[in-house]
Amino acid sequence: MPSEGQPVPDVSVVTPSYGYAHYLRDAIDSVAAQRGITVEHVIQDGGSTDGTVELLQDLGNAVDWSSEPDEGQSDALNRGIARARGRWIAWLNADEFYLPGGLAALVREGDRTGADVVYGDTLFSDGDGRLTRLLPQHRFSPFVLRSYGCFISTVSSIVRTSALGADPIDVQMRRMMDWDLYLRLLREGAGFRFVEAPIGVFRAHDTRVTATERRGFFQRLNRGDGFGREYDMVRDRYGAMRMRRAGHIAHGLLKVADGAYTRQARGKRVHGADLRWFRSDDAARDWERVRVACYPAVA
Repeated sequence: MPSEGQPVPDVSVVTPSYGYAHYLRDAIDSVAAQRGITVEHVIQDGGSTDGTVELLQDLGNAVDWSSEPDEGQSDALNRGIARARGRWIAWLNADEFYLPGGLAALVREGDRTGADVVYGDTLFSDGDGRLTRLLPQHRFSPFVLRSYGCFISTVSSIVRTSALGADPIDVQMRRMMDWDLYLRLLREGAGFRFVEAPIGVFRAHDTRVTATERRGFFQRLNRGDGFGREYDMVRDRYGAMRMRRAGHIAHGLLKVADGAYTRQARGKRVHGADLRWFRSDDAARDWERVRVACYPAVA
């Protein structure tokens, strides 16, 4: 917590990290380039030996970092959150990055409405940070969260620190810790709010350590890779997935009503654009093309 007389950051970005030195610099630079709010970056590394520690050492006091063995991503998140000082907590994985103004847009909406969870749209990129598709979302629906699944991307959301409590991430969860967190907050009466703005980039690449969740309308649930146990846990705790196909339909209808599919279609016009806007003038121009094509109302 902040010491006496020390200003409280608007947002603490918590990054769990292990073996992603190749991508981590993009995450760090995208946080440092956020404007309009005060941000601290807390990096909890699991004892990487790939150059991550050397990178963090070179940054000096620019980030608050620790490198030590942990019990997995959920444990790393709890350790990082325990060190965070901000009014809001953001979760940014080491291979992800933010878009310009994304965090400020979420904070403004959260402060204006009093919501406890604020989220926006996510863009997907390849390993080189080039746009592959948009994943736009819609206004919040408790039914969709319970029945469809975790449609809120962690890279594009913030949570009010005071709503989290001690050890907010269930360390028993290895795959669905985000969904479990949102369902718990919903049960506790937290308010959720959607912002129609591009917030973060999820990087899809061959070296990702997480397995793939499969829950399409006509697909059988993926119960391998640890998913089966965790599906059972969220079902027992929150009654989740008991109306799965109805949840899919509701999710699709809300995306239609809120223009998500329109934004998604516009993204195809700028497929391949470099989303790493903080890297070079050319990349910044590429991002501007994406913004104009998909989010003309966002400055």
